[in-house]
Amino acid sequence: MATHPLPATAPPAPGAFAPEARGAFGGFIGPKNLLALVENGAPFLFDGSHPLAHAVPETSGARLDEHGRHALGWWSILRHAELVPATPAPTPAERSDYFALCLAAHFASVASYVPTDVDAKIRHALWFEDDGADELARRRDLALALVEWDIRPVSTRWVEVEGFGVVSGHDGERLSVLCGGLLGMLARGDTASAQQFETAIEHELDREARAFLAVAARPGRELELLGLATILTHNAGDVMQAFNSKGAARLGPAQRLRFGELARERFERYGGAFGQAAALYRTLLASEGHRNYPLRELKLLRASPALLLPLGPFLDDWGQRLARHPGWSAAQRAGVIGGVIEGCRRVAGQEGYYRALAGFEQSFPGGLEARELAGHYGSAVKKLLKDSELRKRLAVRRESFESSYRKRARALLPRGSA
Repeated sequence: MATHPLPATAPPAPGAFAPEARGAFGGFIGPKNLLALVENGAPFLFDGSHPLAHAVPETSGARLDEHGRHALGWWSILRHAELVPATPAPTPAERSDYFALCLAAHFASVASYVPTDVDAKIRHALWFEDDGADELARRRDLALALVEWDIRPVSTRWVEVEGFGVVSGHDGERLSVLCGGLLGMLARGDTASAQQFETAIEHELDREARAFLAVAARPGRELELLGLATILTHNAGDVMQAFNSKGAARLGPAQRLRFGELARERFERYGGAFGQAAALYRTLLASEGHRNYPLRELKLLRASPALLLPLGPFLDDWGQRLARHPGWSAAQRAGVIGGVIEGCRRVAGQEGYYRALAGFEQSFPGGLEARELAGHYGSAVKKLLKDSELRKRLAVRRESFESSYRKRARALLPRGSA
């Protein structure tokens, strides 16, 4: 594979993905349909509006995985998706190309408001096909190379820790792929490839644990620590998703013992980091772990990477971005804010949506009930805006809200962690 700086490969035209019949790829979703789903959730990857749209290297290669061997490899794969045909009887080589496309589609969309649903394919199904060793090795090598993919253009749900790099939920997605590969190779008796996966899994879990413990040891960084607690707990769950995949229950008992249930038991593993993270998450953050279904209905939020949702519940800055985002009419802005207000009612126990509204209230002239917005609210939203509980929550100053979480987080940590 060759890479070149510029000119970049031109993105497909928005809406260019013609629909395919159901199960157009050997019973799986067709490649064009999959691309259409990514475009629906992250249109900025296809319409040229992303600030990095012209920074994606031009790549060459007859096979799709050959376009994925650089930091924005997921984006290059999406731009060369035509290499995957829609066929009812794919060959082993075509399944490998489809595997690459599913990886790219999932990584590009999983932190968006409408992620694609191909998890089971990349952490199980495509590892257990009866394909030749060469094709399984190609999938293995791409899965091991995912560590180089930069997810920051399509996510704000990450924490950067000096000395350890970016830690994110995407790492959990990658771990589930690696675990699927591990189990698939064990099922085939390919112990050498299985060992490569096991080493990569160990390295990633150790990196995340050491990053968490390093931040826990530094007073004043509790909000970052809470972000890491969310990430580590979810990533431990992603590992179990792979181990619990259909047909994998009896595979890898030693690896399951080593890597399984990190957020639930035997917390002595990895210096206790996953146990501490789970305690913080369950006590302080579990109500923020919902899937943000109310926001999926707000198509305007999908249009720009600047509007991607950060880790909750500390969403004041995101609310300020909603107040200042350019190009929206009053009706459009009111529609978005109305959706967030409605989300407060629909998702019990969460704090993040209220903080987003507090940030908006502070940044938009006239606040949530500004005259230019009020005329576009429906009666239900107007009623919710008068709700005493909502007003009570909005009255909490950001500093007080965050200080409370800092103190509660520090109190839950073992003595001597700071």
